[in-house]
Amino acid sequence: MLTIGIKGWGMTSKTIFGAAALACIMLAACGSRQGEDDGRTLHRGNGAEPLTLDPHKIVLSQELTIIHDLYSGLYDRDATGAVIPGLAESVEVSADGLTWTFTLRDAEWSDGVAITAEDAALGIRRSIDPATLNNLAINLFFIENAAAANRGELPVDAIGVEAIDDRTLVIRLAFQAPYIRDVLAAFAFPVPGHVIKAHGEDWLAPENLVTSGAYTLTQWRSNQFVRLDRNALFHDAADVCFETVFYHPMPDSQAAERRVRAGELDLNPGVSMSGVEFLSENAPELLRRSSSYRTWFLTFNTRQAPFDDVRVREALSMAIDRRFLSEDIQRGVTQPNWRPMSPLLPSADGAFDLSFRDEDMETRRDRARELLADAGLGPDQPLQIALSFFPHFARAAPVIQQDWAAIAPWVSAELYQTDAQLHYASLRAGDFDVGYSGWIPDFADPYGVLYGWESASGDANYSGWTDPEFDALLDAAAQERDPDARLALLSQAERLVLNAHPQAPLFTEENYDLVRPDITGWVANPTGQNPSRWLCREGLEPIQ
Repeated sequence: MLTIGIKGWGMTSKTIFGAAALACIMLAACGSRQGEDDGRTLHRGNGAEPLTLDPHKIVLSQELTIIHDLYSGLYDRDATGAVIPGLAESVEVSADGLTWTFTLRDAEWSDGVAITAEDAALGIRRSIDPATLNNLAINLFFIENAAAANRGELPVDAIGVEAIDDRTLVIRLAFQAPYIRDVLAAFAFPVPGHVIKAHGEDWLAPENLVTSGAYTLTQWRSNQFVRLDRNALFHDAADVCFETVFYHPMPDSQAAERRVRAGELDLNPGVSMSGVEFLSENAPELLRRSSSYRTWFLTFNTRQAPFDDVRVREALSMAIDRRFLSEDIQRGVTQPNWRPMSPLLPSADGAFDLSFRDEDMETRRDRARELLADAGLGPDQPLQIALSFFPHFARAAPVIQQDWAAIAPWVSAELYQTDAQLHYASLRAGDFDVGYSGWIPDFADPYGVLYGWESASGDANYSGWTDPEFDALLDAAAQERDPDARLALLSQAERLVLNAHPQAPLFTEENYDLVRPDITGWVANPTGQNPSRWLCREGLEPIQ
C-alpha cells in the first residue's frame, strides 16, 4: 500500500500548505474538544486528503486507515495489526487449500439490513471487475478466474466466489495463497447490495452510504475533515469507546506535530525528520516507535527516453549517496536500502543488494559517467531530469539533485514539489521523469512488493517496466506449494528487478507516530494501521 512533481499545475507548495493550514484553523474551531464533548471525540491527523472512500479504489494508506473504520471485511485487523476474524465467524479449508468456505456471523449494515454472503461475494466481484478501475485488483488474482475476468476475457460472475445461502460464502482459489487472510482484510470488503440496487453509483454519497464497520460517515468536507460517528449496529459496538472520530488531512507534518503538542490532535501518524530529534528531547511521551516494512525509493519512467535505457537508470541510482542521506540529512531516522524491498522481508539467497553498495562515491560517480556516455549522453546530449516529489522528501531532494550534478556538468535535475494527491496522480498517469514514492506491503511476503512490476498490475506499476521472465517467475511461484521453493522463485524475480533498476531504492524508515499519553489502546505495529475501534481515552470505558 502506498504511503504517502508535477509540472505546470500552477500551485506552489506554499499555496497548498497555506490552504491546508487555513483548513486546520477552521477545523480546530469546529472540532475542538474543549467544552464540546466528554472526551469521546477522537481527533486524528491523517497525512493527506483521501482521494476516495470507495473500499475498492483505495490508493493511499491514509485512505485505508479510514476504510478500516467504516468497513468490516471477512477479516479485520486487531490493535497489533494482526489479522483476526471480522464478518467471518468461521472458515473451513479443503485439504488441497483451494476451497475456503466461510460462515458469516449474524451482522447488520448500519441501516439495519442484514449483511449477507451475497454482499461479500459482490464486494469481491466488484474489486476484480475492470469497470471498477481498482489499481490493486491484482492482489486477488489467486481467486479462480479472477485474472481473466479482470482482463475482460471472462464475465465477472465467472470468478470463484459463490454465496451458497445468506450466511455461507465459498471462495475457490486458482492456487494456494499464504497471504489470503491479509488480502481479504485489505482489498475485499463486502458492499451493501440493497443500497447499490437503489442508488447505483451514488451508493457512496454520504447521505446513502451504509457501513459494516465500527463507524459511519457523517461528513466529508474536502481538505477540511472527514467525520465519522459510531455505528450502533456494528457487531462489536459494545467495545467501541469513541463516539465521534475526525480525520484531519495534515500534509505539513510539522504543523501536525505542533497541533498534537497543543492538544488539538490526539494523534498523528508520521513525524518529520527534524521532529523526531526535537520530540525525543522535548516531548518523548508523545513519540511511538516501531519497526516497519516501509521503503522509500525513486521510480524511473521507463516508458520514455532516456529512462528506457537500463544504463541511465543504473547510473542515476549509483550516484546517490544513500549513507549521507540517512546519516547526515535524516540524522539516522532512516537506514540506507539496497534492495527493492525492506531487508526485513525474507530472501532465499540471504542478503543480496545493489552491486555498488560497498564502492566509494568517487568510484561510483566515475562509473555512472561511463554508463551515461555509453548510453549516448554527454556535453552534446545533456541529461536533464525532472525529479517529482511531495513534502516528505523535501530535505532529501536537493541532496540527490547535487549527487546527480556531481556526475558531470552536463547532468542536471529540476525539482518539482506538490502535495501527495497530485503527485501520485501524476505517477499513475505516467506524467513524470523520476518520481519519489513509498510502499508498505499489505502482507509480510516478498510478493507483497514484487506484484507491483507484474504486467497485470496496470497503473500500480508506475515505472512501466515489465519482463516476461519476471512474470513467468511469479506465475511459477504462485503454483509452487513448497514454501522454500516458492521463496527461491520470488528471490530470482527480485534479482531481476534489482538488475533492471526500474527504481532506485533509497532508505527504509521505522514508524514514528505521535500519540498523546491519555490515548489508550494504540499499539505501534509494522502495518501502520490502528483502527479507531481499538482506541480509548484514559478514564473512559467503551460505550455500552
